[in-house]
Amino acid sequence: MSRVFKHILLGVLALVLLGVIAVGLVLGTQAGSRWALGLVPGLQLEAFEGRLGGRWQADRVVWEQGADRVDLVAPVFDWTPACLLRMTLCIERLQADQVNLAFAPSEPAPDSGPLQLPALKLPLAIELGEVRIGHLRLDGNEQLSQLQLAAHWTVDGLKIDSLQLQREDLHLSLQGLLTPEGDWPLQAQGLLQLPKVDGRDWQLALQVEGELQKTLKLTARSSGYLDARLSGELQALAEHLPARVQIKADAFKPGADLPDTLQLTNLDLSAKGDLQRGYLLLGTASLPAEQGPVGLNLQGKVDAKGAQLGALDLTASAEQYLKLTASADWQQGMSAKATVDWLDFPWLRLYPLEQAPQVTLRRFNGQVQYRDGNYQGQFNGDLDGPAGAFSLSSPFKGDLGQIALPQLALAAGQGKLAGSVSVQFADAVAWDAALELSALNPAYWLAELPGTLAGPLRSKGQMKNGELSLDADLDLKGRLRGQPAVLKAVATGAGKTWTLGTLDIRLGDNHINGSGSLQQRLAGQVDLDLPRLGQLWPQLQGQLKGKLDVAGTLEAPQGTLTLQGQQLAQADNHVQRLTLDARLDSAQRAVIDLQASGIRLGDTPLGKLTVNGRGDIRQQQLELALDGPQLKLDLGADGVLDKGNWRGRLATGQVQAGGQDWRLQAPAKLQRLASGQLDFGAHCWRSGQASLCGEDQRLAPEPRLRYHLKQFPLQSLAQWLPKDFAWQGQLNADINLDLPASGPKGTLVVDASGGTLKLREKGQWLDFPYQTLRLESTLAPRRVDTRLDFRGQRLGELALVTRLDPVARNKPLTGTFRLSGLDLAIARPFAPMVERLAGQLNGSGQLSGTLLGPQVNGSLNLSGGEVSGAELPISLEDLNIQALIAGEQVQLNGAWKSGEAGEGSLRGQIGWAQALAVDLQLQGQRLPVNVEPYAALEIAPNLKISVQGDKLAVTGKVLVPKGKITVRELPPSTVKVSDDTVIVGHQTEQGKPPMAVAMDIDVEVGQDKLSFSGFGLTANLLGHVHIGDNLDTRGELSLADGRYRAYGQRLTIRRARLLFAGPIDQPYLDIEAIRQTDDVIAGIRLSGSAEQPTTQVFSEPAMSQEQALSYLVLGRPLGTTGEDNNMLAEAALGLGLAGSAGITGSLASSLGIEDFQLDTQGSGTSTSVVASGNLTERLSLRYGVGVFEPVNTVALRYKLSKKVYLEAASGVASSLDIFYKRDF
Repeated sequence: MSRVFKHILLGVLALVLLGVIAVGLVLGTQAGSRWALGLVPGLQLEAFEGRLGGRWQADRVVWEQGADRVDLVAPVFDWTPACLLRMTLCIERLQADQVNLAFAPSEPAPDSGPLQLPALKLPLAIELGEVRIGHLRLDGNEQLSQLQLAAHWTVDGLKIDSLQLQREDLHLSLQGLLTPEGDWPLQAQGLLQLPKVDGRDWQLALQVEGELQKTLKLTARSSGYLDARLSGELQALAEHLPARVQIKADAFKPGADLPDTLQLTNLDLSAKGDLQRGYLLLGTASLPAEQGPVGLNLQGKVDAKGAQLGALDLTASAEQYLKLTASADWQQGMSAKATVDWLDFPWLRLYPLEQAPQVTLRRFNGQVQYRDGNYQGQFNGDLDGPAGAFSLSSPFKGDLGQIALPQLALAAGQGKLAGSVSVQFADAVAWDAALELSALNPAYWLAELPGTLAGPLRSKGQMKNGELSLDADLDLKGRLRGQPAVLKAVATGAGKTWTLGTLDIRLGDNHINGSGSLQQRLAGQVDLDLPRLGQLWPQLQGQLKGKLDVAGTLEAPQGTLTLQGQQLAQADNHVQRLTLDARLDSAQRAVIDLQASGIRLGDTPLGKLTVNGRGDIRQQQLELALDGPQLKLDLGADGVLDKGNWRGRLATGQVQAGGQDWRLQAPAKLQRLASGQLDFGAHCWRSGQASLCGEDQRLAPEPRLRYHLKQFPLQSLAQWLPKDFAWQGQLNADINLDLPASGPKGTLVVDASGGTLKLREKGQWLDFPYQTLRLESTLAPRRVDTRLDFRGQRLGELALVTRLDPVARNKPLTGTFRLSGLDLAIARPFAPMVERLAGQLNGSGQLSGTLLGPQVNGSLNLSGGEVSGAELPISLEDLNIQALIAGEQVQLNGAWKSGEAGEGSLRGQIGWAQALAVDLQLQGQRLPVNVEPYAALEIAPNLKISVQGDKLAVTGKVLVPKGKITVRELPPSTVKVSDDTVIVGHQTEQGKPPMAVAMDIDVEVGQDKLSFSGFGLTANLLGHVHIGDNLDTRGELSLADGRYRAYGQRLTIRRARLLFAGPIDQPYLDIEAIRQTDDVIAGIRLSGSAEQPTTQVFSEPAMSQEQALSYLVLGRPLGTTGEDNNMLAEAALGLGLAGSAGITGSLASSLGIEDFQLDTQGSGTSTSVVASGNLTERLSLRYGVGVFEPVNTVALRYKLSKKVYLEAASGVASSLDIFYKRDF
């Protein structure tokens, strides 16, 4: 029995061995592998190599069965059968250049509910070495490309070591672990590279965890183009695909070219729901518009049948918004409808313009419906223009190739426009417009053209294949700018046949008319007769005449154009005379001669401009010359045009300015290619030893600039520098700059090292040499590095280093600065009122923030400072100030001395974060204040100065204990300019209203002795006033121990008060000066406003004015002698002249006499009335007429200097004298 069992066992082993040998022969050899693959139905192989039991490859493997097809291009498969002994399938390499799949369409399977994943437990493990698929296509459409996979399957599940795949511009890299049992837990993380937007990278860092059978949680971080956070949940295998996702971003700007006001801040966008009930969309954001943010709100829903946009709102306020609603249905075809509601939406706050348009949209309502390529709807709009409100409305309809507005209506005041407009844009652009104007005022759109126009406007035509056809008829009449207006034009034509039947444009005295035709030949003319350009447009002046004649053919046109203009002006720009003569002859040779003289741009005279050009369609030549007092320019250029490419040269060049005479050393290549490229060849300009040389330049597109300036003399800048300041040395500069679309790159170096700054002090020039003055800047697309260095042995040192990102939204700025011993004396000529300036500035710090909002952290210290000058009321000595700067705030602490014993201090802080904020404390003791030639005072201020927003506040106390006020004698006829007078050349620009001033200042005067001398009055001032808001002053100043000299007498001040109850410059006078003779008191009383006081003679006891005046002047009753009468007449005349100021002042102003004065001179019989005034700053005139004697005197005085003047007088005797004046 055992023998039989032995034979059976040997037979089984033999059969197993034969099976293994057979499998080895089939899988282990190339022939066996080919035989085995040939048994597979529908399988085709090309260039098969290798064996199925190891590594094999082929040029192509195709399996096809019915309409299903699998096509592998260049497949490679490599595995190790020996791994099966450890229950592992080891695949070292699996790759294919292309995998093309095509399957027959199948009937949709009935919905069987959510998919249930089975538990997968493989009998063996799987190890994948390298898996690569170049392109995966399904039914001809590419699904994936460049797929690479490395993974292995163990008892823990499928671990993906690396997965790389690409689809168009999407790149995904992924790692993770999937356990294929239970609820199929999944953990994965990866990076998704999205397409670039505006040249900026965009990537998404992904992390997924959860159960594939239940819920997957997704978190992601977006960076680059969009910095945002994404979170959500997805039930991938549940019925109707329920999901929830949310995106949050702090700031997002869709385009780099958009202004910062269109940046979405606090963006929150979410979607929640499923395919059956729909996904609910919610979104909110804020736009940081000017003058306050604008809110954005989104509400919508999308499902398998369609989408609804419940609200897309931009809201600035309850009365300023833009609302959009829409819906779409794609169940059967495509249909949609939408409405828009605009109410006074401030779009300029979101997209600011340098100049706002004259027309503003106030309200707009529109509806549109779309179905299968056709749409229709209507709109109504209310707008505001310069002349007021107007409305625009129309229904519309069309398709993807045309739009029609059959009932377009515009109503503006009493004016109307009505008609129809249609536009086609399918295979050509065609239009048909028929409009009727009725009393329409163009000022609703252009404020410069008020008036009315009425008449028809017809236009019909098309542009197809570059050929235009047109039939137009315009016939408008009315009044514009107060002048009769006619606009009439009739034109028809197509291709190369055209007729301009009528061209008639008239406005006031200005007329343009003409006609023309193109049949076989060209014929036409246009006459311009514009004698009054001011009737056409505001700020336009002068007259212009011209004529245009055309002839020839379209291929060889001929013509002449002549223009003559005189006294042309636009605002502050003037051309005294203009002539233009242009001709084109039958040989296609053209000549252009332009001359403009008396050119002035604002206050800058440019002189005469001459332009001469000549040439034909192939060769051209141009000469340009400008001859002006500050700039002389001569340029010559020529070139050749060939196939759209113009190649020429700048042949000659000369520029004279600032004492420099720059000449072009050799002709420079200049060309503009048909592609739009503009090039400027290497060239050099020289002026003396200075040179400006450029390498080959590309001016457009993406300019490439290379310039080098050598040995430019800095003394040539003298005409732009103060007269007491000079700069000697040489300037060198190098510019290497590329300006591609990606951003600038290059270097800029400006070096003026080794120069001397010169300062004139008391007629002598002082030299301040310096060793280094250099500016370097390196530009890159996202970085600009700049360094400024200054170093002088006596002037100190300055170093500034900055870095700027010109591409970033806020243009961030970083840097450092350092000042060491910087001498302020060199800046004295730039402060004209300062005669002496001294001090050293030291400091250092860091720069941060942005270009428009820089922040500084550091300190500045001024030591040994001195500021003084004859025109300054106070001088500062030993000035020391410390400034501690922290971001957008500076802390000040300073002190100084003034005069012999004066001291002052300033402490506090200044901030400028949101608005200017000032909090300063000013204190001083015995500070001398000099107001030449009137006052020398000593003051002690204790003031607090603050600014909050637009309000300045000054509070505290000012003591004026002693001093001296001396006012030179002024005649009673001194004329005060009235408040409504406008002095030409001194008008202030209208703009932001002045800052409001809140004041609370107590002023104490005369605690020691404050003397006053003037107008014959000597006294001591004392008292107290309070200065309130906007210089409103309340209080009283008294004059004590006073004397008043008038009419040869010294009068005693009995009462003298200045009463303040309003503006500080309008006190009320209450003054009495008396003379006592025995028991009679006679005096003069001044009362009323200081601007126009009244003068009255009085006496105690009361008596007539004549007697009172006699006691005041003579000290006795009125007598009968001639001498008494003469003296009283002189006094009475003086009083009478006091009331004539208004009349005489007005008369003198009309005659061009400034500072006119009318006064009396002499005494007794020599009394005369004297009129005087200034003809110029240095020349004055004085004319006197005798009161009692027929004697006239005329005197001319010319001021040679402050103390020396020349006077020529003629009267009873003539004289020529030189006077030297000195004050004691």
